[in-house]
Amino acid sequence: MKSPIIFQSLENELGPVTEYIHGRVLNAGCGARDITDFLMRHGAESVENCDLKTSIPNAIIADLANVPRPADTYDTIICNAVLEHAEYPDKVMEELRRLLKPSGHLILGIPFIQPYHPAPDFRRYSREGMEQLGKEHSFETVVLYPVHTIAQTITWVLWSYLQEKRKRVWQAVLWLPFYLWNRMSQGNDHDLYNQANSYQIVLAKNSLNGNHAHESLMPAAFRLP
Repeated sequence: MKSPIIFQSLENELGPVTEYIHGRVLNAGCGARDITDFLMRHGAESVENCDLKTSIPNAIIADLANVPRPADTYDTIICNAVLEHAEYPDKVMEELRRLLKPSGHLILGIPFIQPYHPAPDFRRYSREGMEQLGKEHSFETVVLYPVHTIAQTITWVLWSYLQEKRKRVWQAVLWLPFYLWNRMSQGNDHDLYNQANSYQIVLAKNSLNGNHAHESLMPAAFRLP
């Protein structure tokens, strides 16, 4: 049975952080999603896609822990819904830091309250977890946003439960309500502080001596207590 869960497009998901897209851009872990046109309309001068496997023409076929490009290559790196599937996320973070120019930004999206979805699926991050991940790899948090709404969170968890338990009758009963709730609840709920479906963070590259690249621009509602 087709899933009733509907997510906004990646382009809409990136809408709040387009001001940080500029110069040479890497879409790290692109999958089959080619958002080059969107990125070029929002500040990118050139775009490269990278993944272990992708149908996007001219993409870099490589592990994100070992991308065949020189250090300080990119002004912006986008890595969306990837690290939960990476066996060694710290190696990926170190490689993305190596690839990023000193003045660049890493736009990172990771789920928090989502059911298991294979590829495989290793981990989730809270808002504190995402900030801590950045700190551990010498990044400074610029801004952090919640992604999606409670509709996608609740319906996807319940739908996955019904699938695993093979509750076909309940799936048939709930398919239309779930679908309609998702259709009416597209976008991001920026009032969700702790219980977001996912989080999107913009990280700035710190110097290795510990000096911050610039003062954090994180809205007060999303600063750590």
